[in-house]
Amino acid sequence: MRFLLPAAGSLKPERYFSRWDFVIIPLFMVLLALLTIAFKGASRPFDEHTPDLLVSLDPVHLPYYGLRTIFRMLIAVLCSLLFTFLYATVAAKSRKAEKVLIPILDFLQSLPILGFLTVTTTIFLGLFHGNMLGLEAASIFAIFTSQVWNMTFSFYHSLVTVPKELKEAAAVLRLSAWQKFWKLEVPFSMQGLIWNTMMSVSGGWFFVVASEVISVVGRDHSQYLPGLGSYIALAIDRGNIPAMVYAALALLLLVLLYDQLAFRPIVAWSDKFKFEQSGAQEKPGSWMLTLIQRSRFLHTLARFPATLFERVTLSTGRGDRPGKPLEQPATTRRSARWTDALWNGVILLGFVAFAWMLAHYMLGPSLGFANGRLLQPNPNLNTGMTPEVARQFQQAGVTVGQDQTVYLSNVCAASKQGTQISPALNMTLHASGVATPANLQVRCAEAMTEPGQVAIAEIGEAIGLGLLTMLRVAVMIVIAALIWVPVGVWIGLRPRLAQSIQPLAQFLAAFPANLLFPLAVVLIAHFSLNPEIWLSPLIVLGTQWYILFNVIAGTLSIPNDLKESARVMGLRPWGWLWWKKLIIPGVFPSLVTGGITASGGSWNASIVAEVVSWGSTTLVATGLGAFIARWSTGEFNPHVALGMLIMGLLVLTFNRLLWRRLYRLAEERFSLA
Repeated sequence: MRFLLPAAGSLKPERYFSRWDFVIIPLFMVLLALLTIAFKGASRPFDEHTPDLLVSLDPVHLPYYGLRTIFRMLIAVLCSLLFTFLYATVAAKSRKAEKVLIPILDFLQSLPILGFLTVTTTIFLGLFHGNMLGLEAASIFAIFTSQVWNMTFSFYHSLVTVPKELKEAAAVLRLSAWQKFWKLEVPFSMQGLIWNTMMSVSGGWFFVVASEVISVVGRDHSQYLPGLGSYIALAIDRGNIPAMVYAALALLLLVLLYDQLAFRPIVAWSDKFKFEQSGAQEKPGSWMLTLIQRSRFLHTLARFPATLFERVTLSTGRGDRPGKPLEQPATTRRSARWTDALWNGVILLGFVAFAWMLAHYMLGPSLGFANGRLLQPNPNLNTGMTPEVARQFQQAGVTVGQDQTVYLSNVCAASKQGTQISPALNMTLHASGVATPANLQVRCAEAMTEPGQVAIAEIGEAIGLGLLTMLRVAVMIVIAALIWVPVGVWIGLRPRLAQSIQPLAQFLAAFPANLLFPLAVVLIAHFSLNPEIWLSPLIVLGTQWYILFNVIAGTLSIPNDLKESARVMGLRPWGWLWWKKLIIPGVFPSLVTGGITASGGSWNASIVAEVVSWGSTTLVATGLGAFIARWSTGEFNPHVALGMLIMGLLVLTFNRLLWRRLYRLAEERFSLA
């Protein structure tokens, strides 16, 4: 009789440390120390007596500024992941919820970051009264809004394209909804979600500049939170080219750092979730992943949460309870039609109520009319929101708003309808940066809206400007797709190359396009180019990477057995049939996700790309982004609401007519099912 004895090493007591922990433990302690320093700096007092926040352009402060920015982005990406799992899952699992949640997502992703900042800054300052956490929360929320939509769209699309045979396998294994989510749906979505998270973090750098420079009502100057984004903003504002170079080098080092310590290990770990029947010859690797896997210290730390999570997962098992059928019976489908009709009615009533409240907010109680006459626009004469100009108007007897606005109706009231203009007021009206009407007396005789309210004529103006911006966005997205789809496929077909290019692609995506805006201003002004045309590439400069990253992720997720089948069938690489039969079907779902997020991001970027300044030169391209930038006074107002509403509705219409149909096509024809 043979006896199977345990190996000699198996009876030894388990060691809690290994030689790899001599590297892991110091890294872990440094991480805790850095997080403590960042939180301490973010929780300092801030009230009306605190001096204005400003950053120094001395490069010695860049490590600390980089730490504060990374801390904000880390919190934002964790919140984005939580939102993604909740929002996308509800939208994918419930048809009724999908009808509301996905249009809302389309609408929100197009809203400019400044729109969120003007709404949320006051809220967070009130919530964290007397503490800098209010400004920090406003900045984090703005970064969150720049990251979350791309991740949510990616995860949602992965959930609705899970192959049917995998769903049937989950039903046979009697997995509960919780078990199915963590054992099937999250692993299946992992490739696309990780690459889109990478893109979201990198793309978030474009908006860090805007999110770390915050206008606070009651203060004459913007508040510069300590961070790399505010450093870049101040360098651009002062025209300090050496500081801009230092910022670019610091950004490169930060991208390399979090690529090596975070994203590369995650990409290598996620390769095991790839949906294929034959393994690829090239596998991604990571020295950091090797350290983590061989560290017994980290295994000891993770033991308790891993055991707790496993117990929760097991406790949700179905047991003898029947599962939900994969296909609903005919009687259920008939009853669902009535509930769908009722639900559509509820949605319609909610939309009408929202539109009515919004119309009252923007147009006022009279809805743009007075005594049967259409009210004319009441423009802000202090177009640059300059405190000096506002003080001059105030000294001349004109009522000035808290946000430095000077409305025409207030000037008319101070000048007796334009008939008695004092010398001080006359001098101010002809000062630089003041948009004085050609005939003040004639304009004062017209019936105007209340200060800050929108006139009906301005709605038509905003729609026309929105159509111009939509044309710019559509043209630039098509050009970006023609460039980056072949490049992304070429990289994705070479996993080792993708791993090598990964940090470079992240740096290019993370590089704030704002740093290139001064170069664009100099070139356009020097060669006397048309800003209406040559400012257009700036719209897609920071968002084109959504297309590249999604195409790379889609190409990497093409099963190896499909590639081998194409090779056996004699499809010539890079030939037309190869694109038609293998590549386009394989990357199409990811390309649609990249296209819709790049489109939404481009709308978002239009607010900073259609008005570009360098020194004393300011270039303006006619469009909705310039309209919103002109009316951004530091607090939410009806004109900003109008611009955001028109932008959201145009994006929603465009997505309904184009991108949603492409999504359905991806689900029906190009799914792996």
